[in-house]
Amino acid sequence: MEGPGLHVIFGISDREIRTTINDVLQSSIPINDAVLDLTPRLGIESGCLLFCPAGHRLEEILKMVDTGFNLSRFKAVLNTLATEYQLDYLLIDSHPGIEKDTILSMAVCDVVVLLSRVDHQDMFGSGVMNEVASQLRKPVVLILNMIPSSVGDRESKKIGEKIAGLFNLQVLTALPFNSDVFENLSRGVFVLEHQKDPLTKRFTELAENMIGVIDRALESGEDYGHGSTSQAIS
Repeated sequence: MEGPGLHVIFGISDREIRTTINDVLQSSIPINDAVLDLTPRLGIESGCLLFCPAGHRLEEILKMVDTGFNLSRFKAVLNTLATEYQLDYLLIDSHPGIEKDTILSMAVCDVVVLLSRVDHQDMFGSGVMNEVASQLRKPVVLILNMIPSSVGDRESKKIGEKIAGLFNLQVLTALPFNSDVFENLSRGVFVLEHQKDPLTKRFTELAENMIGVIDRALESGEDYGHGSTSQAIS
């Protein structure tokens, strides 16, 4: 919400963004005005992908930082979005640090997904986020990212198990550093443009595992160390 750039990956230009979710949260503009259907653009043949851009212009970001947004309004907007478009899953790409909008996003979600490298700084930050989620009684899963190429699958699995035990949460997977992703420079959706790349298979398996975690949490109230939950993904 306070410095987004996700629209770049999907090839969305400034002129295509007429309304942002920031506009919706701070005024009476309907959420429908901020919805972009990316299904035909990305050539998705099964299901659909809808995208709501956040404000990326400086004045919008400064306004959001200055005024913030209301939790009840945020929940109402997300509920309207999910209901009107009959969404199966709603993902919120939140700020990586402890900011007001991050905590509000976590508060309305059913499952929190942390993405972290294995360096000390990222691990410390993930530990803090895990504690915040614990206070909010939200189940948390962790994805380890950019594992050095010198670390094999067996060793990365052991690292994942150690971190899972340390933080009392589930580690979904450990993704290796991939130069192809790095060289892609966020110019497109990697898994669609490199469908035969081994990492694309890893991403697909990750998505399936994540869906399984979410479904189990919603169906049975199962938690991963943090108590009961209720519906969306941060």
